[in-house]
Amino acid sequence: MFLAHTRRPFGLAASVVLLVTALLLAGPAPASARPPSTGARIDLQVLVVTDGSREVEAFHDALDTTGVPVQVVDLADPARPRIDAAFLADRVDGRARAKFQGVVLPGPAPKELSAAELAALHAFERRFDVRQISALAPGGPAAGTDEPAFRGALDGLSGRIGADALGAEFGYARGPVPFEDPSPDPDSWAEAARPLPGLRPLVTVDVPGAARGLTVAGVRSDRGREELVLTVGYRSEASQFQVLAPGMIRWLTRGVHLGLERAWFAVHIDDVLLPNARWVPEANCTAGSDCPPEVGPRPLIRMTADDVAFAVDWQRRKGFRMDLAYNGSGSVAAAPGAADPLTEALVAAKGEFGWINHTWSHLYLGCVRDFSVTPWQCDEVPLLGWTRHVGERAIADEIRLNIDFARRHGLPIDEAELVTGEHGGLAKPPRMPEDNPNLADALDDTGILTLASDASSEAEQRMVGGANTVPRHPINLDFNTATEAETVDQYNVISTSLADGGDGTCEADGSCIAPADPVTGFRDVVVAAEADLALRHVMANDPRPHYVHQPQLTEDRTIYPILERVLGGYRALFTEDRPLLVPTMTATRDVLNGRAAFARAVGEGRVDAYVVDGVVTVSTDGHVDVPLTAPPGTGLDGAGEFGEAYGTVRSGWFAADGPRTLTLPTTSEEQR
Repeated sequence: MFLAHTRRPFGLAASVVLLVTALLLAGPAPASARPPSTGARIDLQVLVVTDGSREVEAFHDALDTTGVPVQVVDLADPARPRIDAAFLADRVDGRARAKFQGVVLPGPAPKELSAAELAALHAFERRFDVRQISALAPGGPAAGTDEPAFRGALDGLSGRIGADALGAEFGYARGPVPFEDPSPDPDSWAEAARPLPGLRPLVTVDVPGAARGLTVAGVRSDRGREELVLTVGYRSEASQFQVLAPGMIRWLTRGVHLGLERAWFAVHIDDVLLPNARWVPEANCTAGSDCPPEVGPRPLIRMTADDVAFAVDWQRRKGFRMDLAYNGSGSVAAAPGAADPLTEALVAAKGEFGWINHTWSHLYLGCVRDFSVTPWQCDEVPLLGWTRHVGERAIADEIRLNIDFARRHGLPIDEAELVTGEHGGLAKPPRMPEDNPNLADALDDTGILTLASDASSEAEQRMVGGANTVPRHPINLDFNTATEAETVDQYNVISTSLADGGDGTCEADGSCIAPADPVTGFRDVVVAAEADLALRHVMANDPRPHYVHQPQLTEDRTIYPILERVLGGYRALFTEDRPLLVPTMTATRDVLNGRAAFARAVGEGRVDAYVVDGVVTVSTDGHVDVPLTAPPGTGLDGAGEFGEAYGTVRSGWFAADGPRTLTLPTTSEEQR
């Protein structure tokens, strides 16, 4: 019997013996064993016991991303603490304290835990009514099911969340649970079975050639304790986990926890108003850039007024907003001394889009580039060998001229936001090992507080002078492609191995794919791959924006099928109670900043949060902005209802400088 992403053996008999032994050691515990109606303190922290498997680490990642404080016990660490009654609970100020509000284990009975440790965990869970998630288990009695009726991969199939769960913790979901994973291997390996008495099915699946309605996740009642058990494999980016994770965290914490989650999807369109050079499929190069002279010129790519009208209509129909990162010099160059039809169309529709300063002329703001060699290199001062950098004044002029353009045309920009051309000025090894030393002062002089960076090379925020970076995810439709044929050809070059005709770049990280068909490959490969990757970011509580370039809004308008797949895929899985949010760059900066600051405060021991008798108390050492999730009807400091509605719960941030209290609704299902 086996079950996992690599179909590893489970050793079911040993697990069952260990589980039965632990239950015997724990002794009888009546179903009525619950915390006293008054006095017990439950700390808002989750215990994660990990063996390093991808399933338990997926929960660890989701809790961290949400902002739920965790204490991790690594079962592979010989110096790990022993899990006993003293580790799990104690007394504070004369009252019993549970140090954890939930427990995540690799499985029902990890072999690295002794029977005494497992018994202590179960006794703790019964005493304080603390719930447990077992991240992966073989089907069978230990998981609350019959012997499996199906063992195999569920990749490409779809399960369904049960009606009871949709009416409770999983009410944000429509019900389908797609079993998909970006890996080419069968990652949704499952052992599906009929539930035994005492198991409430959470996710069922109909498997061709097997019985219908088999269970792959359920909540098991065990003599006064509750355990959510999964018998299907996954990783953190797998669709089935991303759909279920918000509800499983809510179930684990009874709907009350530090941290919050959202679904975000902002899309930036760079180079608006500029023309872009064109990819030449037969030569695998960009005309006027890295093509040899014999290739000759190719028509430049630039949006038209018709493309603006199409974008406006599409956004209205889809209920979505794109953000245009514009370069004002493109307007002047397109129609010197006359009106530019594209500029006129964009200005007339300016309220339909977001707008971001992308610098006046798209000048690269890093080093002075030497194009006499291919690929280009940073120019150096002769003899001294010092790198020449673009000067502070040139950088400031690029920023200010574009702000002046926005003011003249009434474009509603945030003047403190900036996207530099090619993210220039920021370090990007090997050619730019460090930031342009003139960049920080220029940003400060022009009042820039939010600066775009490239998430593919720099995923985390940092400070550049007084500006915070906002990493942006690239959608791999490049600046030089406007047709489906050009897109597929270039996609094949950068995404396939040398043996398959590509440039081999993908071989460094093992991401190479088989070449896409020149005719069908755009829809079947490019759209599917790029949209599914973006949707995984959306479902992972990742506020970082995505970006493409203005050629994708003209000619074959290649960005729209990708956006439609993302929007359609998301809305097919989640209800209107969990809307897709489109944050500005500044809002994204603030979300990332807030998360990082709160994580530091928790790590420094400056946040103490717990619930007693339906009252949540959050105490801080100094000022801390605190994120919290709670049921509807929760009041803050005896005032109005806390937070904002999202995903059938309430969540939000509040400032704490000492103790703050929140009163939970007495009828909350999660608090029973």
